[in-house]
Amino acid sequence: MHQKFLHTTTTVVLILFFLSCQDNKTEQNKESNDEISFSIPEGFALEEIYHPSDNDQGSWVALAQGDHNQMYACDQYGNIYQFDTPKKNKTIKPKDVTPLDLEIGEAHGLLWAFNSLYVAVNKNWNDDITDNKQNGSGIYRITDADQDGTLDTVTMLLKLQGNGEHGPHSFALSPDGKDIYFIAGNHTLIPNTVKENSLIPTNWDEDNLFTPYLDARGHANDIKAPGGWITKFNEDGSSWQLISVGYRNPFDIAFNNDGELFTYDADMEWDIGMPWYRPTRICHVTSGSEYGWRTGSGKWPAYYPDNLPAVHNLEQGSPTAVLAASHLNFPTKYQNGLLVMDWSFGTVYFIDLKPNGSSYTAKREEFLSGTPLPLTDMVAGNDGNLYFATGGRRLDSRLYRLSYIGTENTEKTTSRKTTNKARELRKQIEKYHHTTSPEGVSLAWKHLNNKDRFIRYASRIALEHQPEDTWLDLYAKETDATKTIEGSIALSHQGNKELQSLILSKLQQINIDTLPFEKQIDLLRSYSLNFIRMGQPSKQESHAIIKKLNPMFPNKNNAVSKELGQILLYLKADGIIEKLVDQLEHHTEQKTITDGVEMLSEEATLRSEQYGPLIREVISKMPPSEAIYYGMLLSNADKGWTDELRKRYFSWYFDVLGSKGGMSFKAYMENVRQRALTHVPTKDRDYYSEISGSYSPTSAIADLPQPKGPGKNYSGDDMGNIVWGGLDSYNGTIADGKRAFASATCILCHRMRGEGGAAGPDLTQAHTKFSTYDLMFAIYSPNDEVSDQYANTLFYLKNDQKIAGRIKSDAGDSIVIMPNPFNESYTVTLNKNNIVKKELSPISPMPPGLLNRLNEEEILDLFAYIIAGGDEKNKIYTGED
Repeated sequence: MHQKFLHTTTTVVLILFFLSCQDNKTEQNKESNDEISFSIPEGFALEEIYHPSDNDQGSWVALAQGDHNQMYACDQYGNIYQFDTPKKNKTIKPKDVTPLDLEIGEAHGLLWAFNSLYVAVNKNWNDDITDNKQNGSGIYRITDADQDGTLDTVTMLLKLQGNGEHGPHSFALSPDGKDIYFIAGNHTLIPNTVKENSLIPTNWDEDNLFTPYLDARGHANDIKAPGGWITKFNEDGSSWQLISVGYRNPFDIAFNNDGELFTYDADMEWDIGMPWYRPTRICHVTSGSEYGWRTGSGKWPAYYPDNLPAVHNLEQGSPTAVLAASHLNFPTKYQNGLLVMDWSFGTVYFIDLKPNGSSYTAKREEFLSGTPLPLTDMVAGNDGNLYFATGGRRLDSRLYRLSYIGTENTEKTTSRKTTNKARELRKQIEKYHHTTSPEGVSLAWKHLNNKDRFIRYASRIALEHQPEDTWLDLYAKETDATKTIEGSIALSHQGNKELQSLILSKLQQINIDTLPFEKQIDLLRSYSLNFIRMGQPSKQESHAIIKKLNPMFPNKNNAVSKELGQILLYLKADGIIEKLVDQLEHHTEQKTITDGVEMLSEEATLRSEQYGPLIREVISKMPPSEAIYYGMLLSNADKGWTDELRKRYFSWYFDVLGSKGGMSFKAYMENVRQRALTHVPTKDRDYYSEISGSYSPTSAIADLPQPKGPGKNYSGDDMGNIVWGGLDSYNGTIADGKRAFASATCILCHRMRGEGGAAGPDLTQAHTKFSTYDLMFAIYSPNDEVSDQYANTLFYLKNDQKIAGRIKSDAGDSIVIMPNPFNESYTVTLNKNNIVKKELSPISPMPPGLLNRLNEEEILDLFAYIIAGGDEKNKIYTGED
């Protein structure tokens, strides 16, 4: 049961506008006020004890409990503060909150340990200033050198390259108090001093059988394996050890009452609706663990044996703090679980961990929530109460205390009374993640087929740390299917081409039909890894593998089907294109959603004005993500097509683009379509482009000025760099803008100050209605949002064909449409008796990629022209404010 608690002590600043990554310097909005509505558990009392924003002390994102009552907090873009926690029903006075008198701040993580304050600074290094005169991203230790009670000395323990919201994050003290653990997001490079002593083999790679699609808007496109990471270090930073990798952007870590480490990893909300999308999740951080984050569409599914599955999947959100509830004076039911925070939807969840072999499963419940409540960090106070902060991105910031005042038992349990033999075995094997010995080989090989997935994983990692020649003979003689599969993965990771035939021969001896689905997936992944790391097999080997796998596809298990499909396409199996197109159409008709993806409840989405509407719209128009997998796979196929199969495939784009996904969804799908078109004979490309919804302006551009070029296939990231990097120092002319507007073919459909076509909206006042960012992506990815006013009508015909266009006339038994917005004289007459249904087309009449013919200077000219509204007196051209 939860009781409603309406916070009325003070009011809250509710920022109603979006703060983008480019907008981090925006001043706080202190004009809009609203109340915070809380839901807290029964038996708890909540107090607001301080309001940093009211006292010009920034937006707090990191907290640490010091000795006695002392606490530390850090503004995301400013100082580290210290203060004493107040007694019950008392608040903190502004005069008692003082900044450290040191040139250090902008921390995402703070920890008090070894009589020192450890600080994870998240700040870009200035190349024009020497390192010893600045405190950029890195791990620092602040001490009281002269023992006068004031922190006075800053020592950098580790310099880090990476900053921002995916940069360096948080700390946790080990249960024995001897070491500190640290976590960083996927935009933080792993320093060599950390990588040199790694519990996970450092021969990581992207490991995708086909080239993945990078984010269509440019996010993390240059970030490669292994993504976010966790390290362990000692008191003075003289010893470092890499513990775990493969995360996207987890902010915090915590040890539960069993001494096991956990983190709460982030999703990529732009990917919602895509087959590789995975929600936020709780991960068990074991020795040498890999959690499979890869950029763009390259993320590994949780079922791949070379990474580990989450303990628990949540839904959408922005993970921040993780805390072991065992440190709090809370009822006993919380003692071995975690409290985790979601910034976007203002919710604290309780994750109730249940032992499951050597790992855990979990159930969760909403523990505390508020609207609006941008939760950033929480700590267990020395008094046993929970202290938490709100803020981030310069939002209104507050500090709260939550106390248990109920009657339930709060006696602490030091650890679980029962011995977990599976966990002890896993830890015994994990010792050989940093030790080489024959005993390690023997122990690892013995448990390579353990039914516990975490033990199997630990065993394989132990093998990969041992010299290959110490266990190759064991592998060659092995007859057990599971051991052979795991050994094959371990050998494939080494990339020794000379062993490829041995590995494939061993895998071919396994009867896949007798394996359960999980083991079938493991076997298929073993084949894929072999091809990825060692290259294309011989023709004889390829034919043998096709003969074995082809009869199984399609499979009643969706995951098995997908892995079979990509292997058979990679090996160019006869007839595979038709089978894949059949799967594409089947899953589109069934609207199949990829397993493991849950969406937030409507109640939870209402807690966020920024993200909530998107989630609700996606739920109402969920893309058939399983079909999209096959659509993307087929975009790589260059052989085996017939005209009929191509018609079926390219017509499918109308079906999928009627759905609603994350921000990158439609731009991703356009990139997929463009890759698929590269495999179409040049003479047929215009036709298949048209039946998939995009018409070329070729026939209408003869009288327009030609681009100077050379152009290229620009990404969203490229566009951002051109526009954001060039507008501030732009020195072009209105004539340059007019020329770019014409050569980009904009003038054919759009008017600017009375000149141009009328098929699309007039752009003269566009700069007053839309931000530069919105304009940029409306041009780069026009399918993202299609106005009903300018949308084509999509007609479904009896012969299973589709055609879209503007209706020119509707009279009698026929409808005349204009499919090509660039050529209104080209019309198609449709017999009404042949029309099954009609609806607005999800594909914009404006073709994507129009700017690919322009060079970067011309693109900048075009954006300057549109932002100026075609006015030569605009400040863009005059330089005046």
